[in-house]
Amino acid sequence: MKKCLTVAMSAIMFLSAGATLAQDEEESAPLSFTPVEAYACNFNEGKGPADLAAVVKDWNEWMDDEGQTQYFAFTMWPTYYGQRNFDVAWFGVWPDGNVMGAGSDHWLTEGQEMNARFYDVLDCVSHTQFASVQMRTPPEREMASGDTFVVSFSDCSMEEGKTFDEYAAAQAEWNAYADAHGILGGAWAMFPVWGENVDADYDFKAVGSAANYTQLGANWAKYASGHYQKSTEIFEGLLDCDSPRVYTAMVERVMADEE
Repeated sequence: MKKCLTVAMSAIMFLSAGATLAQDEEESAPLSFTPVEAYACNFNEGKGPADLAAVVKDWNEWMDDEGQTQYFAFTMWPTYYGQRNFDVAWFGVWPDGNVMGAGSDHWLTEGQEMNARFYDVLDCVSHTQFASVQMRTPPEREMASGDTFVVSFSDCSMEEGKTFDEYAAAQAEWNAYADAHGILGGAWAMFPVWGENVDADYDFKAVGSAANYTQLGANWAKYASGHYQKSTEIFEGLLDCDSPRVYTAMVERVMADEE
């Protein structure tokens, strides 16, 4: 793995992380986790994005009719990747575990017909649940179904003898630096809970977002002009991360109070 360089690239190109997790005045503040589910899927023979869009339209109407309003969803399409393992990914987010549990029960008991519609289009090779911690709040933006953004994922592990608290403190330092230099975006750490591959070898997924590729490119330009040096200084020796993968994300559903 490309250790210090990859960590620096992840931090600055994919929008780094920061202040909400580790603040000097709240050294022992507990982490706040959000439940996230992820499906990795391939299209069945003869099916494609238009078929999925038709199912999603009907699913959104079904969710509204069933009163399932506290669920945010987006699809994710590979842009920069090594070995391509799926055609499209589906990410779903609930506000908390109670809503997740109730929503899952409702889907399993009432949503089987709709579920079959999805599986007529998709063959999903995995279904994983994560506990997500927001590390940096992205710039404020009203999101609606059909909106797009850019998201990146990198599998990371703490170096021997290092702790997540140390990483969070470094992220907070970088976050302040990024804010001061106009490096924009959001970031999360996603810890695997259920359904990950048994041979998976990482502590968490470092996730970053950008509003679009223009913003991503602007961050890249700032990084290349020399800001990578500060990132390397802050993160050196903390993490071992693999190469980030970049995806185009499309919002499929927003929570009731967001749209």
